[in-house]
Amino acid sequence: MELNKELGLMLYWAEGDKSGDYFVALTNSDYRILKYFVAWLRKYFEIEEKRLKCRLYIWKVLDEKKSKQFWSKTLNIPLNQFTKSYISKSKPKIRKIRHNNGICRVSYGSKKIFGEIFKEIKRKFI
Repeated sequence: MELNKELGLMLYWAEGDKSGDYFVALTNSDYRILKYFVAWLRKYFEIEEKRLKCRLYIWKVLDEKKSKQFWSKTLNIPLNQFTKSYISKSKPKIRKIRHNNGICRVSYGSKKIFGEIFKEIKRKFI
């Protein structure tokens, strides 16, 4: 996978969490997007691996343990860095297609990195 700093900035600008300035986070059901995001963080920012966290949003009918194992292996983030999952009650009439491994939120607590990302976004795109 070829990483590009500008592509990662655009991804974060479009999909990243902007609700606070003390962490960097992205939530998605597509493992490829999150895999790119985590690799991008690792390449372009000085991060402490143990501060990467994951939280799953899964439906009651899914196996939480299997979902955590899938995301842990895919993102190369240890299971002990997963926080409590949010488990939603299924509403089959509303949602017929479920994400097989739930939705994953990857976060990294750092006001500094959040600031660096938005400084770069403003410099390059705004």
